[in-house]
Amino acid sequence: MMLEALDTSSVAACDRLPYWHELAGRFIAPLTIEVPQDRPFEARMYRAALRDCEIISPCSSPARIYNQPGVEVGALNLQLQHVGSSLNQTGGRTSLLNEGDFLLFDPAQPLDLTFTEPTQTIVLRLPLAYVEARMPRLRRMVGVPVRGDRGAGALFSRFLRTAWRQLETDENDWGDGLGDVIWPLLDLAYSAAGPEAPALNRRDRRRRAVLELIEAHLCDPALDTRRIADRLGVSSRYVQLLFAELATTPSAYIQRRRLERAAGRLDGPGGDMTITQVAFDVGFNDLSGFCRAFRRRFGMSPSDYRATHGRPSVNELAL
Repeated sequence: MMLEALDTSSVAACDRLPYWHELAGRFIAPLTIEVPQDRPFEARMYRAALRDCEIISPCSSPARIYNQPGVEVGALNLQLQHVGSSLNQTGGRTSLLNEGDFLLFDPAQPLDLTFTEPTQTIVLRLPLAYVEARMPRLRRMVGVPVRGDRGAGALFSRFLRTAWRQLETDENDWGDGLGDVIWPLLDLAYSAAGPEAPALNRRDRRRRAVLELIEAHLCDPALDTRRIADRLGVSSRYVQLLFAELATTPSAYIQRRRLERAAGRLDGPGGDMTITQVAFDVGFNDLSGFCRAFRRRFGMSPSDYRATHGRPSVNELAL
C-alpha cells in the first residue's frame, strides 16, 4: 500500500495557505484555516485509500481550523491526535485531545479546531454508506472524545498509530485487511462511550477561555489556578472542576504544556540556548525539577532528547 505525499515546501510561501485549503477541501472537508502572522506556514499530508475508508495524516504548523456547517461530504471523519494536542469544538462539546485521544466530527456540523504547536493527526474518512451499514450509532457519537490511554480506546488508538507508522516506513503488509480490522476496533472503542448530553454552552466557553489563557501566559512562572481564576472572574474551585472533566488538574496540564513546548524547542536546531535557558524560558523556575519532570514525560533527559530528536531546520514540522 503506497502513501501519497503532498507538501507545501514545494509551493511559494504566498501560495501555501490557498494550496492547503484546496487539499483540505478535496481530501477531508471544506475548511477555513487561519495561521499566526508572525511565523511561516508549513504543512504536509499523507494519504492512502483502503477498501472501505481513507486514511489521511495532516501535519501542520500552528493554526485555527473551522468550517461552514451544512456542507454534506458523504463521510464522517475520525480525528486521532498523533503528535501534540488540540482544542476541539464540535457536536456541542469542547474537548482537549492529547496524544492518542480521538473523536468523530461531521463536516455538516460546526467544527472549530485550534493548536498552538506543530501537530499531526491521523484522520479516517468513513463513508456514510459504510457507517450506516456497519455502525449507524456512530453518527450520535460526534464530538464525544475517547481517551487513548485506557480501555478499548487505547486498543483502537495503539492499533491505528502502529499501523500508520508501518505505512510511513513501508513495513505495512495489511493490504485491504487493514480496513477490516479498523471497524470492529472502532465499534469496541465506542461501545463504552455513551452519547453524553452536550455540555452547557457557558461551561464550554469558560473551558475554552481557560485553555486559551494558559496558552497565552504559559511561560509565566507565576501562572497557577488562582491567577487563572482571578483573570476570568471565577473561583479556583470552578477552574479545578473544568479540568476534572478533562481528567487532569490545572497544575498538571500547565506542566505538561510547558514540557511539550520545551520539547518543541529542543526538537529544533538548538541554536545557542542551553537546557537551563529552555527550562526558564518555558516557565520553570527550578532546573532540577524541570529535568525530573521532563524525564518522566519523555523517558529521557532534556540533553538526550535534544541529541536524539534535533532537527536541521527551525521550521521543520514535528513528525
